[in-house]
Order: sequence, then C-alpha cells, then structure tokens
Amino acid sequence: MLVAIVGGSGAGKTSVAHKIKEHFKTRAEILSMDDYYADLEEGVDPHSINFDSPFSFDLELFREHLSQLKSNTAIKVPVYNMVTYRREKGEYKLFKPRPLIICEGLLLLYKKEFRDLFDFSIYIDAQSDERLIRRIERDTVERGRTLESIIKQYRKFVAPSFQNFIEPQKYFCDIILPEGVNNRAGLSVIINAIENMIKF
Repeated sequence: MLVAIVGGSGAGKTSVAHKIKEHFKTRAEILSMDDYYADLEEGVDPHSINFDSPFSFDLELFREHLSQLKSNTAIKVPVYNMVTYRREKGEYKLFKPRPLIICEGLLLLYKKEFRDLFDFSIYIDAQSDERLIRRIERDTVERGRTLESIIKQYRKFVAPSFQNFIEPQKYFCDIILPEGVNNRAGLSVIINAIENMIKF
C-alpha cells in the first residue's frame, strides 16, 4: 500500500510520516521525495534555482521507483546531499518493499501518473508563518544556511511555488490534516483508515 503525504515546505510532512510509521512499526517504511532532487549542474548558483518546482526533481526515476515498489521490487534510492546540491556518486540506500510505504514530499500528487499509484493521500495544512519558522529552524541547523538567504529564497521561490504547484494538490487528497502531528484526533482517523485498508 502506497500512502502519499504532501504539503508545503515546513508543513510537518516528515513528522506525520514518522508518527504513522511509529504505529505500524516493521510493517511500514518511509520514502522521501527529497532524495530525488536532480543534480545541480556545475557552475550554477543554487540561490538562482527554485527547489520547490517540479523541474528540480528527477520525476522519471521517482515514478519508476514507485512502480517497482508497487510491484514488490526493491529499489536503490539515491543519496542526495542538501549542502552540495548533488547526489553522492556511487552511493545509494537499498529500500525494500513493506506492506505500507509512506511517501512524503512536496509534489507527490503533481502529476496524474503519480496520483494513480497511491492508494491513500494526505495533505498537511499548516499556516504560512509556521511553515516559514520551521524552514528557518531546519535550514540554519541542518543545511548551514543564513537567515537572509532563507528569507530571500522563500519570497522569490517558495511562496509562489506553494501557490502554483503545492497547494492545488490538496484537491486530489483523500483527507486534509490541519496542524499536522498536533492534530491527534485527525491523525488517529488516518491511522485507523490505513489499518483497515491494509487488512483488505
């Protein structure tokens, strides 16, 4: 069973994915769309690239891997370095199929061919100010970026991409989860729904 968790940058997709995995334990595994960023070409300034756009991802490889998992076939997930903006050459993570595969990412439902592969989909609805704060916290600590560069990128790329590419996906989702992991009642409903679907 493939479950999609989508939402804006900093919405809490990863936290929700881990909460669901926590319930299903060894029956579930998480696949992140972030691992499928395309390599940044030599000499290109990363600050000039919109990483929230569909054009920044290797969508062909991602779709191929989703199809393989759906067919119960293991895949070799690329190792993408968020500091160098490139894949680590010769490195990969072996991802073995599980009864439940939780996919989290910005653009999982952007194309119909992707939407057709998922059995259940969740949209994480979070306030824009909260998403920005989380992005600042993550990018300064994990990716070594400055506050100025994060805000500039947010205004130029992140906010417009959210409106154009990410938010419209909520209309294709089976359920909308406001406030992410803080919405315990909504998360409980989602887990119960997935549990019932796996049984069949």
